[in-house]
Amino acid sequence: MKKVSALLKHSIIYLGAVIMILPFLWMISTSLKPPNEIFEVPIRWIPSEFYFENYVNAVTSFPFVDFFINSVIVTLCIIVGQLVTSILAAYAFARMEFKGKNLLFLLLLSGLMLPAQTIMIPMVLMLKELGLLNTLQGLIIPFSWSALIVFLLRQFFLKIPLEIEEAAAIDGCNVFQIIGKIVMPISKPIISTSIILIFIYGWNQYFWPLLIVNKEELYTLQLGLAYFKEQNVIETDWGALMAGTTLTMLPVIIVFLLFQKKVIESIAFSGGKE
Repeated sequence: MKKVSALLKHSIIYLGAVIMILPFLWMISTSLKPPNEIFEVPIRWIPSEFYFENYVNAVTSFPFVDFFINSVIVTLCIIVGQLVTSILAAYAFARMEFKGKNLLFLLLLSGLMLPAQTIMIPMVLMLKELGLLNTLQGLIIPFSWSALIVFLLRQFFLKIPLEIEEAAAIDGCNVFQIIGKIVMPISKPIISTSIILIFIYGWNQYFWPLLIVNKEELYTLQLGLAYFKEQNVIETDWGALMAGTTLTMLPVIIVFLLFQKKVIESIAFSGGKE
């Protein structure tokens, strides 16, 4: 009975994985097809010839490199901002005692339950008052903190033996030295996990840049793809569009592969792995 149950469970998991990966495979396949094979029925998964001109068109038909650089700047700044603010906040919630700590942490977590769309209009109005509309700073500053990352880091910090930090304090380390020399090296797995989560969130942002940016030179890659499609609204070059989308996804895959091992270590450390 256990074997049947395990077989059923794995079958469902594999089916889900196949369903999830099919659009991704179609995107890569389409990016390599000549135009006359893109909408063939039944679907031709392997092109009769690899049409790399789609990638050339994707890079040259719109300012791909400029949009790519904007995305890199915005994403890296969001990662640095969230890591700095989240590590300090998480350590305070994990180790320090102050009045109202639990209430503050509860309020912080309650922010996770609010749909992002409900706070976007106040954020736009605030940025307008600060003169940050149509700036890269406007894409970065509102996302330089994250309740989710604070929560993940705090839970990890709580599992670090307090005796290690007490020994460092006896040796004369102050709070920032303890965080930098003791806590952060031990927390590499969860920090790596956080980097992946923040990178995916920052890199894939579309709605927020769409709200506050209307200068082409400030477009991120996600807006750039929509811009490319609008330019070809009468006859969309699907091959080039899929090639551009594939190139857009590459950094996410590379970052995940780089930090994959640390993510597994993080899960094992937190007791989530059986």
